[in-house]
Amino acid sequence: MSQANATAEPTNRPPDCNRTGIDFHMPMPRLKVKGIVIDFHSHLLANRHGPVWFETAAHFGIDCFVTMSPLEEAVGMLRDHPGRIHFIAVPRWQDATPDYDDWMRRIEGFYNLGSRMVKFHMSPGTLDRWKWRLDSPTMRPILREVTSRGMAIMTHVGDPETWYQGKYTDHSRYGTREEHYQMWESVMREYPNTPWVGAHLGGNPENLGRLQRLLDTYPNLSLDCSATRWMVREISNQRDQAREFFIRNAGRIIFGSDQVSGDDRGFDFLASRFWAHRKLWETAYIGPSPIVDPDLPQDQQPTLRGLALPDSVLQSIYHDNAVRFLDRLGLRFELPPMPQTKAG
Repeated sequence: MSQANATAEPTNRPPDCNRTGIDFHMPMPRLKVKGIVIDFHSHLLANRHGPVWFETAAHFGIDCFVTMSPLEEAVGMLRDHPGRIHFIAVPRWQDATPDYDDWMRRIEGFYNLGSRMVKFHMSPGTLDRWKWRLDSPTMRPILREVTSRGMAIMTHVGDPETWYQGKYTDHSRYGTREEHYQMWESVMREYPNTPWVGAHLGGNPENLGRLQRLLDTYPNLSLDCSATRWMVREISNQRDQAREFFIRNAGRIIFGSDQVSGDDRGFDFLASRFWAHRKLWETAYIGPSPIVDPDLPQDQQPTLRGLALPDSVLQSIYHDNAVRFLDRLGLRFELPPMPQTKAG
């Protein structure tokens, strides 16, 4: 054997979405939820991704989605998946710099398609790339437009603590976590009557004390529990405290996956995210996560420790809280009737 072949990467390496070899096609029990199950934070990026997206979702008991999709794809999605989608208005993320006029037009376009929520992405990386801030004067017209239309706000503030300890250590460039949360709260205080969602458990699942203070201080704030690898790692690290936090705040936390579609993301990739979320929230499973966590060394991959939340809490996070939030905005999901079959 040649030296090159001896050191080559093995060809049978398991995929990063299934390092443990799970058969994701195995039957899954239906969630013990009265009513539809809603994924409140997702990214269906193209209508052509819809078939495998909804096939996988159905296998794992997920019925409807609140999604951040390109405006150009929205009409096709509504046509092909009636009653299953509501949109969160987003700008053109691929632009090198923010185009505020275009974003204003997109907010109007999304609004005309039924959207009643806008996403403000204020992670350290985005603050650096787009040179904007939630509390900047240039953001004021956008915030006024959103709130005058009666729309809700979702913010992504913060990022994993592993990133703050790694790629964000240049505080002169990225700022500090405390500065980021001061920015967020200074704006949230101005809009006490606007329904607000803090994405990814407010961007700081590592600090449940911070999250409790935010919920206690801002009655209009809800948190979604999206971002699969991040939640698996940090919720599992503090399993007992996290379980108490979810039970205490059962009326303020909304299920979200942060699922992202792609041309190369088929059933197994999408299934790995739904599988991990369901194990994390519903069961007492303790074992390896099937998904490779790139923030940790290969020999320190996370152990998933399920919270086994009570049925009443699962009812709240999978259905009730999302329905109540959307109802405040005049929205609901209206699934088309099941096709009737003729009696033999």
